[in-house]
Amino acid sequence: MQHFRGLLMLLASGVALYRGWKIHTGEYAVMAYVLGALALGLAIWHLTRKVDRRRP
Repeated sequence: MQHFRGLLMLLASGVALYRGWKIHTGEYAVMAYVLGALALGLAIWHLTRKVDRRRP
């Protein structure tokens, strides 16, 4: 499940960064870049995290 979440966050990051690039300037562009960076960080965290095998 962690890898699926990581890939989903990579997709969300790409969309947010693309929207920020498309807007270029202004408050909404900065917000899109910040959300893209946060989503990229979460994606890396999900993809590099060890899988907890204790849960059934």
